[in-house]
Amino acid sequence: MDLLSKKRNVDGNFTEDSCFWAHVEEARFSCGQKGSGGGGESSEAKNRLVEFQRYVMEQIENYAVDSEIFLRESSYMVWWKEFQEVVAIVGSGSSSLVEYMKSGRYLSYGSP
Repeated sequence: MDLLSKKRNVDGNFTEDSCFWAHVEEARFSCGQKGSGGGGESSEAKNRLVEFQRYVMEQIENYAVDSEIFLRESSYMVWWKEFQEVVAIVGSGSSSLVEYMKSGRYLSYGSP
């Protein structure tokens, strides 16, 4: 399926990676570790969060996730809120996902 077809079908209640929500929960756990300080564990948590951001952006760019991930109370949006709080506390570089989310482009995800 080409990207245009995928974009049209974003609201079809599908997420291509069946482990997407498990990745979200792991990222939420990593936010807790990153926010708690602590040397090596915090460094590993940072690496997992960087990798998670790349993974999510790839899924978004390929229209491989349902638009429901952006619902206010979804686990993904809960992670996004937690992640912003961690970044405010410990600092972090920018990423394409951070820019995507902060710009509000996610609000039109899947729109023609």
